[in-house]
Amino acid sequence: MKRRPIYRLILIFTLILVQILFSQNLEKILILHWNDFHSQNIPMRSICGDSTCYIGGTANLLGLINKFRNEEKNVLVLNAGDDFQGTPISSLTKGRSQIELMNLINPDAMTLGNHEFDYGRDALEENLKIAKFEVISANLWDKRKGKLFVKPYIVKKLGKAKIGVIGLITPELFKLSLKENLKDLELLNTERVLKQYINELKNKEKVDLIIALTHIGVNEDSILATKFPEIKIIIGGHSHTVLQEPKIVNNVIICQAGSRGEYLGYLEVSIDLDGDSVYSYKGKLIRVINGIVKPDETALKKVEELEKMVDKEFGQVIGKLEVDWKRNFYGESNLGNWEADVMREFAKTDIAFQNSGGLRKDLPKGDIKVRDIWEINPFGNTFVVFEVDGKTLKNMIEWQASGKAELMQVSGLKIVIDSRKNIGERVVSIEVGGKPLDENKIYSIVTNNWVADHLYDLFGIPQNSVKVKNLGVVDRDVFIEAVKKQKIIKSEVEGRIIDISKQRGEPNNEY
Repeated sequence: MKRRPIYRLILIFTLILVQILFSQNLEKILILHWNDFHSQNIPMRSICGDSTCYIGGTANLLGLINKFRNEEKNVLVLNAGDDFQGTPISSLTKGRSQIELMNLINPDAMTLGNHEFDYGRDALEENLKIAKFEVISANLWDKRKGKLFVKPYIVKKLGKAKIGVIGLITPELFKLSLKENLKDLELLNTERVLKQYINELKNKEKVDLIIALTHIGVNEDSILATKFPEIKIIIGGHSHTVLQEPKIVNNVIICQAGSRGEYLGYLEVSIDLDGDSVYSYKGKLIRVINGIVKPDETALKKVEELEKMVDKEFGQVIGKLEVDWKRNFYGESNLGNWEADVMREFAKTDIAFQNSGGLRKDLPKGDIKVRDIWEINPFGNTFVVFEVDGKTLKNMIEWQASGKAELMQVSGLKIVIDSRKNIGERVVSIEVGGKPLDENKIYSIVTNNWVADHLYDLFGIPQNSVKVKNLGVVDRDVFIEAVKKQKIIKSEVEGRIIDISKQRGEPNNEY
């Protein structure tokens, strides 16, 4: 009976010892992440509850990041690509503005997105020379130098944990970018390079955790997770997906934080150092609302300095919009209709095609500024013209109706399809200029040089099957002049694209 207190003490001591030993095998880290910033350096007007607020902006984003850096021990900051392109300052400086601002944020790693190549590989290489942070991509080969374009991964020590981060760019890079911007670059097989670098990180670097920092989209991230369970966390970009909570696929944690700096991703994980796995996690998105933290003063001054370069010209009011301009990636839009009409009028062609993905922002009714047109059309594409016969045009529309390609906004056309039918048989009718399509007639078409560079992907016709003439005129310059001329704009969805298979009361302009 007298020995019981001793046994009890031994038991308590043993439990405490087990807890201590167990706790030594865990290390907590905090991952902060964002993606697809698209040079939205200044805050955007938005709605917060019942009132107007301003969200995002470099200074607010960095203020929030610094808050966590000051409060937490082991913080890993990751950018999942497409920081370039979207506002005038990025275009004017060919991306240099974004590298300068990123130097202030100083992420642990950034992977390349497709829009980092919008000003050409040579401009990107010059910009990367001033980068004070790591840029990674394991699947992009530089044929000029006979090596990867940038390093494939980083290894970061956080507390007792050793973390490996592998970068990946979208395998569709050559479909999404102008080929002239990707000179002497080659995409490597994603699965092959992942196998290589996962093996290297595990066996050579002896990391406790592997993270993939990707710019491939959330669906592709999910596929990646099913094939590579050795990757425990995927921090992604490209699809602009707002994942308020992490998506779990095959026990892999997938995160993405929308776009334009509206959210900062927050993922807190406890790493089992013995098992090289995630013991527990807690993830969310934090909306970057102006005023929730003090903006970083250095970033604020730098943004103001950069914006002074564009304010005088780009703040000019050039027209009035009476209805909201809204994009629609899956159907006809009033913004797409207006731009396609302007293109057709300018080029004096029968038809105009404007790719939906080329329209980069909506615009609420009210004043139209030069900046707005730049932000809607940031790429500096030029207009091109070519001709096809009616039979080829019908095949192009069938390809579009198949859902295989990015949707075109149109002018000069009325298209009726039935998506219940087999691919290749969906076109019910096509009118050109109010008349039925004549398969023997030659029709003139205006589009932009990016579309012309991807004719097979978008229309299913061989790249060399038409003679393309570049008009040498930048699209946004024409749109700016059109706004100035029209002064008051009220564009509408008119039923240019109709799917008769849609039920009554449902949208019928999608395919």
